[in-house]
Amino acid sequence: MAELTPFIDEHSGEPIYIQLYRYVRKEMVEGRIVAGTKLPSVRELAQRLRISRTPVALAYDQLQAEGYVRTRPRSGIFAEALPEAAESASGMRGAGQKRREGRDHDQPITASSEVSSGGNRLIDPVIDFGVGAIDWSRFPAAAWRKWMNECLHLDNGRLYQHGELQGERELREEIAAYLHRTRGVRCTPESIVVGAGTYHSLDLALMLIYDEDSEKLIASEAAVNEGVQRLFERHRLQVQPFVLEADGINVDELRNSCPSSARAAYVTPSHQYPLGMTLAVAKRLKLLQWAADTGAYIIENDYDGEFRYAGRPIPALQGLDEQGSVVYIGTFSQAVTPSFRLSYAVLPPALLARFQERRHSYDQFASTVFQHAMRLFMSSGGFGRHMRTMRALYQRKRDTALHTIRSIFQVEPEEGSGGKVQVIGEQSGLHMLIRLHNGLSEQEMIARAAAAGVSVYPISGYWLQASDAQDYSSTVLIGFGGLTEEAIREGIARLAIAWRAE
Repeated sequence: MAELTPFIDEHSGEPIYIQLYRYVRKEMVEGRIVAGTKLPSVRELAQRLRISRTPVALAYDQLQAEGYVRTRPRSGIFAEALPEAAESASGMRGAGQKRREGRDHDQPITASSEVSSGGNRLIDPVIDFGVGAIDWSRFPAAAWRKWMNECLHLDNGRLYQHGELQGERELREEIAAYLHRTRGVRCTPESIVVGAGTYHSLDLALMLIYDEDSEKLIASEAAVNEGVQRLFERHRLQVQPFVLEADGINVDELRNSCPSSARAAYVTPSHQYPLGMTLAVAKRLKLLQWAADTGAYIIENDYDGEFRYAGRPIPALQGLDEQGSVVYIGTFSQAVTPSFRLSYAVLPPALLARFQERRHSYDQFASTVFQHAMRLFMSSGGFGRHMRTMRALYQRKRDTALHTIRSIFQVEPEEGSGGKVQVIGEQSGLHMLIRLHNGLSEQEMIARAAAAGVSVYPISGYWLQASDAQDYSSTVLIGFGGLTEEAIREGIARLAIAWRAE
C-alpha cells in the first residue's frame, strides 16, 4: 500500500481536497506511485492526516473522474495507468510560470489576468472559465511583426498625420469584401466607419440615432451585457426590455406593446449575448417590418457571429434589410485579439449622411498602424486562414466541454431531458451556460466552484429587469476559448464534485 504523506496547509486558502488531489497526482506523474498500487481508504487516510473524511473523498472522486485511480468493489482504491494528458504540456505546472495581464475590454466579464506562457488563461491552482478569453497561441505573430514593420516604413508620411475619420480606406475595402463574403452584409467602403472596439462603435450609432430633441426610448433584448447597459445610461435612454424565447426576442410582443416613439431596437440575432439563442428567420423579417412601419432603427451587434458550430452559418440580419433600417456592428476582438481595439459599424444611408454632417465632431481612436497592419493581414489571405484555424480549434474546445459535461454529469444531449444539468447556448461563440437542477443558487454555484479552484461567472447582472432572471436562478456562464482541452476537462470534473447535492 502507498504511504501518502502530504503536507496540508490549512491556512493557504486552497481547499484541502485540492491539496490532496494535487499531491497524489504529482506522486503518480513523477513515478513514485505506479499503476496497480493500492491507496489508503478514505477512513485510513483521514485518520492518518487527522482531517475529516469529506476532503479525502472529494480528492479521490476527482482523481477517479480524471482516470488516475479506480475503486474496485470490496478491494479498495488503486492507481491506474497515467492518463495520456497527464504527460503532455498542460500549462498547469505551478505558479512560477510567466504571468501577464490579459484584459478584453469589449466584454462585460473580465477573466483572470493570470495567463500562462502557453497562451491559456490558466495558472495553478485556478481554472478560469473566463467569458471573452481567447486562445492567442495560434496567432501568426511572426507575420504580424512583418506587416507592422512594413507599415512603419510607409514612405508617404501617412502614419505621422491624422488618419481618415471613417478609418483607413484600404482597410474599409477589405472589411466590406469580408462582410459580404462571410456574413452576407450589404455594404461599401463608404458605408463603413472603423471604431476602437464594440462600445465605441455602439456609442457612435446611438449618437447618430438620438438627437437632443428625440424621444429617448430604445427597445432591447431582456438580457444584455453590462457595458451596453452603461452606454444606454450614458445616453440617458429609457430601455424597454422584451422577453427572450428559445428562438430569440419576442418580436410579436415588441410590435404590439413597444411605443411607436422608440427610435431603435438593440439585438444580437446571430448569437444572443449572453444566452446564446439564434433569432429565427421569421422573427427577423417581422423585426425588419416593425422598423419599416415605425421608422425605427435596428442596432445589430454581431459579436462572435463568425463562430458557429452547428448547422449552416447564419447570415447577418442586415443582409435582409431592404429599407436601410439596420446598423451593423462587428469587431475583430474574438477573431484576432481584443488588444488591437478594432471594430466597425456599417451605417444605413440616412445615418451615413448624418455622420458626414457631423464628422468633425467625431474622433477616430483606432490606431492607424494597426489599421494598416490589419489590412495587410486580410489582403494577404492570412486572416482567412487564421479564421479557419480558430474556428476548428474553438469547435474542438466546445466539443470537449460538451462531451465532458455529458459524461461526468450523465446528462442527455437534449435540453430539458430531466438530467442533472442543462447546457444552453452551445451552438455558437466561445461560451455556454450551465443550469443545475439540484437546488443550488447562482451564488452557491460560484462559491462552490471557487472553493474547488474554478472560476465561473454569474448571469444575473445581464438582466435589465430582475423579474426576467427567475428561470436562470441556477445558471452560470463558462467560457472555453482561453483554456486548453485538458484544463476544460479538469475544470468540469472539479465542478461536478463541487456542485453535487449534499
